[in-house]
Amino acid sequence: MVDIELLGKLGHIVVADIMVTEVITVEPDERLEKVLKIFRDKTFKGVPVTSNGRLMGVAYAVDLLKAYFMSKSDIIDINEAYTLVSLMNTKGAVDRFMCLRPVTVYPSDDIVKIAKKMAKTDIYTFPVVKEETISQHDNGIFLGIITLSDIIPLIYRAVVKEK
Repeated sequence: MVDIELLGKLGHIVVADIMVTEVITVEPDERLEKVLKIFRDKTFKGVPVTSNGRLMGVAYAVDLLKAYFMSKSDIIDINEAYTLVSLMNTKGAVDRFMCLRPVTVYPSDDIVKIAKKMAKTDIYTFPVVKEETISQHDNGIFLGIITLSDIIPLIYRAVVKEK
């Protein structure tokens, strides 16, 4: 049975308490080939794309799946079609397929909010950015990431009642 009191305590834990700050990132002009190697070797679901400490976007593994396994009939948008075709060249830069406006979170966000956001969006890797630093040119000052793997131990303790 779920310990409601313990689950309530998760709301007092914030992203800053459990986020990862030593993160592998790539620059926007990094070759897609390198990003593919990161996905293969590290089993990451997303890699932050940064420039001068600012988050430019996120390269998600699922976008690569779309590029290589979507049928032509699934492509509705001409811009999406162009992006998918450009991905076939692994010498191209990561900025051609990264998500330009990823869902971001702040260090002060509570874990319950983040868990709900993960469930709602089906995205399990969120970049953490400094509050009030998002601009029209980028997604803010990059501080780290939080993933489902960071949250699962907390949920486990709340649900299983570790002794």
